[in-house]
Amino acid sequence: MTEERNCYGGQWKVPITPYNQRLYWPPKWVQCDCGELAQQGRVRKSEFFYPTEFYHCKNCQRTYQLITGTSRFVLVTDDEKKD
Repeated sequence: MTEERNCYGGQWKVPITPYNQRLYWPPKWVQCDCGELAQQGRVRKSEFFYPTEFYHCKNCQRTYQLITGTSRFVLVTDDEKKD
C-alpha cells in the first residue's frame, strides 16, 4: 500500500510544502503511523555516508521506502506484536 505522508526536511524538521520542496527533497523525516517521525537511513561507502530511500521509526520499528520519482511511501516492515 502506497501512501503520501507528511514530510520534514533539514535538521530543524521543516514541514515540506510545494513551495519549498526543491530545497528539502528528498525528506530527512517522514510521519510514521504511530505518530512519531521516521528518520532517513544512511549507508557508509568508504569514508562517506550516503542517504538511502529507506526511513526507520525508532519507536515502533517500522520501515518505509520512498518510491523513486514520487512522493509516496511503501511500508516495508511492520513489526507490531501479533497475538
